Amino acid sequence: MKKYNTFKQEENILIHTKILDAPRDLVWEVWTTPAHLKEWWGPDSFSLTIKSMNVEPGKILDSIMHGWGQDFYNKIEYVEVIKPSLLSYKHFGESEDYNFTVSILFEEVEEKTLLIMKSVFKSKAIIEELNRRVNAIEGAKQTLDRLENYIKILGSNKS
Repeated sequence: MKKYNTFKQEENILIHTKILDAPRDLVWEVWTTPAHLKEWWGPDSFSLTIKSMNVEPGKILDSIMHGWGQDFYNKIEYVEVIKPSLLSYKHFGESEDYNFTVSILFEEVEEKTLLIMKSVFKSKAIIEELNRRVNAIEGAKQTLDRLENYIKILGSNKS
């Protein structure tokens, strides 16, 4: 299963894959339900306040990540929502140059869920700048690790 837990950058695209020891429906629920999302979204030691969340095409997730003594305002617009296999959205940055799109595939693999998350930025230079300013690549890796740990906790609570 280790082959499924990867990260790569192809110019202006970041691709994270992670195998999660949970059924696809549960992973979808954890990704699309405010009560779950606020428990794991963001890098290590961050918390999340959700102002509004409506997981439908054309609708918005409006949230604030709290960390490093700062508030990071986030707004995303859902583009495609195909339960339980595909979620895509546009993330609005501080200006048009910092907007990016994300698509997340939820695939069933050996009774687990393979998550494939692809983020497309305007340029490789934007990724490099975000990485210098806020450690964006490591933050994304930590976020998916927090998702994995949260799902483990949910699984242990059901035992």
